[in-house]
Amino acid sequence: MSSRTTAAHIVEADHFRQLAAGIDDHEAVRALWRSERSWRLVVLRRLLDAFAARDDATGPLPSLDKAWDLLSEADRTDHAATEEILARPTVGLWAAHTLRRVTRGDTASPPLWVDVGYLHSSAAAAAIRAGLDFTITVAVTHGTVVLPTVGAATLPGTTETAVVRSVSGQVTITGGATSVRVGSSEPGWHPPVLAEVTADGVRLAIELLDRDPYRDLRRPSAPLPLTARQIERWRADLAQAWEILVAEQRGRALSIAAGLRTVAPVPAKEQHRPLSASGAEAFGGVLLSEPDDPAQLAMSLVHETQHHKLGALLHLLDLVEEDRSRRFYAPWRDDPRPLGGLLQGAYAFCGIIDFWRMHRLRATGGAAALAHFEFALWRQQTLAVVRTLARSGQLTPCGEEFLARLHEQLAATQDDPVPEPEQTAAQRMAADHRAMWRAHNVRLAVDSDLALTAAWQSGERPPATVLDACGPELTVVAEPEIGWLDTRAVLTRHRLAPMVTPPARVRGATEADHALIAGNLDAARAGYLADLVREPASAHAWIGYALAADGPERDLLLRQPELVMAVARRHRQRPFDPERLLAWLTAGMPETMLREPEPRGWRVA
Repeated sequence: MSSRTTAAHIVEADHFRQLAAGIDDHEAVRALWRSERSWRLVVLRRLLDAFAARDDATGPLPSLDKAWDLLSEADRTDHAATEEILARPTVGLWAAHTLRRVTRGDTASPPLWVDVGYLHSSAAAAAIRAGLDFTITVAVTHGTVVLPTVGAATLPGTTETAVVRSVSGQVTITGGATSVRVGSSEPGWHPPVLAEVTADGVRLAIELLDRDPYRDLRRPSAPLPLTARQIERWRADLAQAWEILVAEQRGRALSIAAGLRTVAPVPAKEQHRPLSASGAEAFGGVLLSEPDDPAQLAMSLVHETQHHKLGALLHLLDLVEEDRSRRFYAPWRDDPRPLGGLLQGAYAFCGIIDFWRMHRLRATGGAAALAHFEFALWRQQTLAVVRTLARSGQLTPCGEEFLARLHEQLAATQDDPVPEPEQTAAQRMAADHRAMWRAHNVRLAVDSDLALTAAWQSGERPPATVLDACGPELTVVAEPEIGWLDTRAVLTRHRLAPMVTPPARVRGATEADHALIAGNLDAARAGYLADLVREPASAHAWIGYALAADGPERDLLLRQPELVMAVARRHRQRPFDPERLLAWLTAGMPETMLREPEPRGWRVA
């Protein structure tokens, strides 16, 4: 199969500027599709070369040459259809996943040939669309044969392979004693789940993936068939979300339409905690949980499209020269992030900020209050991240120019007025997440940690050397399973925009949290103190107490909670008095400690 091009890909200056601004860049997105096609073919070529050295590559399936020959013949007959299949996000995920298996010598289940068999299934799909007569054996995964863009067949029993046969336009899939006709109304045949919406002349056409084993960005997955009700809900939400996007952000809608091809739905998550994901290996595909409402879905489409664009741009340009030994604070994550991840997040959230900036002007009631809050929260958090990126010293010249344009975009939002209640809530939740992140992830040097704890236990004053040296000695550790750093922000969202069906509970929330968000500060402080007496090392309770308190202890906990946590984690004496520990630390703390700027990232412990 020919690549049909020999030209090297370049990033046009206009396209670079459009992508950095993130608006009205649909022509640049089309150019990225062309470069992503080349990237996909390079990965596929590497994969085929790697297969050649593996005797177990195809198992009971036909040789790779046979699958490749069928794909090539289909390409010569119907190039557009073959291109559509190869451009599928699932093909990118499959190729990258399988290449990793081959290069790492992965012998885990399933056998390698099961993954390799996706090439045979893709070749069969291309040949069906080209109208060819052929016969080829393909892999059956989780009782299903998936033919990308054509559909899927379910086969009962434990058969591992099936035969796809096409004769004069009649296609059957036979596994064991069962045969399913492609395109029929038989129970075993499942056509693609398509969703097509149009608003003011702008069309979006996607496939909802529920059976393809490579639809999940995280790992190959078993089918999760959508019910008729779920399909109806997704189509209805998508239609309303598309109306919002076209009406409020037509330029971004055009970019989404130019780039998005598939959505892999997963079950609804907790309210105000949606799951969305995309990956550089799957340009044009996103994984989304069923949204709370169409506005949330619209925001998620903007968010993941931003990731797609930057991921594809990074296949062409280096924006970061990363020091992998250092990590940074990202307000949208629980764990310390490398600089490249920080840039990805900043770019994605610039799109989110722009979405909420416009949507709040059309929303009403609780939806408007929530939109104001989201806009205020993320413009504050993202501006801080952009400033961290700027002083990191790890950007290439292209990266510096890209970031400068992001900064311009963010700076233009800083004077936009936000109602006082939502602005105050946003500032409080920004401080909450940052302090919670530090409390969990930031560590003193071991000798400082031990010296501080020993002084507390012996009743001595905090060592001045520890406090003075705290900043330079900080490191971070990754705690990927922290969870629920956003709990009080979720409670805030519920209070601003009550749901028709309120949740039975918000995971991670305590009675003290409910009191805090309701404005009952005395009850909140008492609740957090009681929690700390039971569990002195509860970062959640320490930071909650800070949000309900005032004075130097508030500043200490919100800006450098790692000092309190160093002692609390090692505390063994009972009863424990949280307020006495705060008073002890703040009495010996120089004022300069609470004014120290964040370092240029932290060294990984």
